[in-house]
Amino acid sequence: MIKNDLKYYDLRASSWWEEGQVLHLSNHFNQTRFTYASNHLANWQNCRVLDVGCGGGLACEFMARLGARVSGIDRSKNSIEIAQAHAKQSELQINYQQGNAEDLPYQQNSFDCVVCFDVLEHVYNRNKVISEIYRVLKPGGIFFFDTINRTFQSKLVMIWLMENILRQLPQGLHDWHNFIQPYELEKILRDLGFIQIELKGFDVTNGGSLKILFQILTQGLKEYHKDGLFPIKLNDDLSVCYIGKAVKC
Repeated sequence: MIKNDLKYYDLRASSWWEEGQVLHLSNHFNQTRFTYASNHLANWQNCRVLDVGCGGGLACEFMARLGARVSGIDRSKNSIEIAQAHAKQSELQINYQQGNAEDLPYQQNSFDCVVCFDVLEHVYNRNKVISEIYRVLKPGGIFFFDTINRTFQSKLVMIWLMENILRQLPQGLHDWHNFIQPYELEKILRDLGFIQIELKGFDVTNGGSLKILFQILTQGLKEYHKDGLFPIKLNDDLSVCYIGKAVKC
């Protein structure tokens, strides 16, 4: 079985904006992501923002509605086409293009903010990706990200439960060895020159609550979300997923 199989995003691109579909769950995460981000970036109006790994454009449209000037890039051609079509339908001006995070086609010091959600655990050269993000950020610009820790708990939840048992995610979508321990990510950020680094737990299981894990197991991820559950908490538990920010010096 191929691991970290990113063909899924091309094959399922049409489902980015379909309520109840797995890829659309990112829209639910965005509520918490941008509540967190707005604590550090108070004014999005006319802020020039890049979404690295933008998928079908859910986060891009969220930021555009906050008044930001948004660009999005993704390696999935089909996802970019879906993002462009949906932005046109929504009458939002967003600059999308297909490309690789390891070689961003933007000038140095171009953006006030870069977001990179649910991406770093999929790339093969994260040092290069984060270096490119640092390059295109303006001095004082903010980098927001979330990713998955490489722990027993993350293997249990993301691989065994979500992929192998529930089949809520396709088998092989993730490679546990690509998950990033917080100290590894902090070192990359500091070595590049990022300052004011902060990491917070992005907890969708209420601290690994057996009750919530059982609900996901018995109902499935989509039904669990549809029932109005799926609480997301920001806390100090980095054992599965975590969110954070860093500032370009």
